[in-house]
Amino acid sequence: MRALVRDGGAVKLTRPVSELKIPPTVQGILAARIDRLAPDTKELLQTLSVIGREFPMSLIRAVVPKSDDELNRMLGDLQLAEFIYEQPAVEDSQYIFKHALTQEVSHNSVLLERRRQLHERIGGAIETLFAANLEDHLPELAHHYSRGTNRTKALEFLHRAGEQAFNRASYSEAGSYLAAALKVVPTIPDSPERDARELRLSSSFAQTLAVTKGIAAPEVLDMNSRARNLAEKIGDLPGLVHQLWAGAQYAAATGDYFSGAAMAAQALEAAEREGSPIGLAFAHQTSLTVRFWLGDFAAVEDHFARGRVFVEAPGFFTEALAVAHGLLATFNLASWNAWIIGHADTARERGERMRRFLEGAQRNPLVTALAQIGAANLHALMLREFARAEALAGEALGSAEEQGFAEAAIWARIPLGLAHAELGRTAEGVALLRQALEAATQMGSRLEITRMLTYLAEAQALDGAVADALLTIDDALQANPHELFLRPETLRVRGELRLRQGDSGLAEADFREAISLAQKLGAKAWELRAATSLARLLRQQGKIEEARAMLAEIYIWFTEGFDTADLKDAKALLDELGA
Repeated sequence: MRALVRDGGAVKLTRPVSELKIPPTVQGILAARIDRLAPDTKELLQTLSVIGREFPMSLIRAVVPKSDDELNRMLGDLQLAEFIYEQPAVEDSQYIFKHALTQEVSHNSVLLERRRQLHERIGGAIETLFAANLEDHLPELAHHYSRGTNRTKALEFLHRAGEQAFNRASYSEAGSYLAAALKVVPTIPDSPERDARELRLSSSFAQTLAVTKGIAAPEVLDMNSRARNLAEKIGDLPGLVHQLWAGAQYAAATGDYFSGAAMAAQALEAAEREGSPIGLAFAHQTSLTVRFWLGDFAAVEDHFARGRVFVEAPGFFTEALAVAHGLLATFNLASWNAWIIGHADTARERGERMRRFLEGAQRNPLVTALAQIGAANLHALMLREFARAEALAGEALGSAEEQGFAEAAIWARIPLGLAHAELGRTAEGVALLRQALEAATQMGSRLEITRMLTYLAEAQALDGAVADALLTIDDALQANPHELFLRPETLRVRGELRLRQGDSGLAEADFREAISLAQKLGAKAWELRAATSLARLLRQQGKIEEARAMLAEIYIWFTEGFDTADLKDAKALLDELGA
């Protein structure tokens, strides 16, 4: 790979100087040229190399205790020697090293102790000069203070730079800053203020790791545990609510829904003691999430009704990404829940409300991708609108892969794989679903394992591999017996697969078990879908009246959603049975 490329008339480095193998003779020549400078000019060049590749005149004045005449003379000498050159600027003269290698050699010639002192002086000068717009200079401040002697300032600005990068969706950059900040913590004297800072740091770093490594990554659990212990130590109730929420999410991600439910109950109790709208919204969202996977659809409706009061309150979006994530989970699952319990129009309305809420939130590519994935799942699994699901999931996957959102990419592949298979691209659908399963397994995630395997079985069957599909659907039913939200549908799919193999007896048993479980859970949509499958089988067996009566009983329960695929199919079959 070439290290230098020509861009117009200029020659540019393609890699950082630190990655290049510079011949000792070249470095020696540069060092010799620097040594031939006048002592004060050499000292200025070294100071500039510590500031960075570029430096405004105002910062040079603040850092170097010389008169303007002396500075102008020395800067002129450095330009004549072609070490630096001046760039046009509207207000403040701006200088830049002509070659990155010059800065590197000059920087390396500064003794370590003096370098630390210069970094600290530069950090203080930037704070003073740019006090009115400090947010624009957080990366510079983090850089200089972390290399200086003031550990308190280093901790502050590494943390602030990390949170800024996080809120701008630069998650890898955020992780670097936050990890560096956590290494500084032990160098600060123990105090309540240090514990409070470490709590916020650990919480932010856990969220960053959840994006870059997946919510079920062991590092996420370690960081959440660290933050939770700190919240309990200093009596920070808002922090404790957030960490209990994070702990419940982690438990759910690993498939341990009962532990997640217990932690969600603790989060709600702490939120009620703390009393803030954001804490209560998160606590209800936590309970809603875990209860959904357990198939407790009535509890989901209860927590949604109690939690949305806070979500819809004016000013809720004063918090950054975490609030948007909470909103997504709340409205996504509440939308799915409404469809499952038989209210398709309500499901659509909740999805639309989520979209409108997000328009008022801070725009973020991860939030946007997750919203698209949630909508894609509603269209794919429930409404059976596969073209719409394909478009939404495809866009989300492209964004997730481009931005490096590993876990979001997994969730995007799931509805996209099913949509591809249903729309005739069966091999691609199977491949996408296998990729999602493999990536989830590598991350340690067991969340929605039943749904992933059920989709894969459906895609395999559409691809003609019915025997493979039956093996996959059996895996789906055994993967996590506590994950009940989809189980009636998984049983129905197995019945359809068995029917294709000519085993009508076992197929009928699956359909009836699916109906019974759906009735127990109050899952009207799954009950209708399973009843439609059973009615078709009964018609083949000549049991027309039994089929008609059984299907009519569930069909007439519905009062909305008559334009959905499932209700249309049921109505068409009822008309045939009546005829």
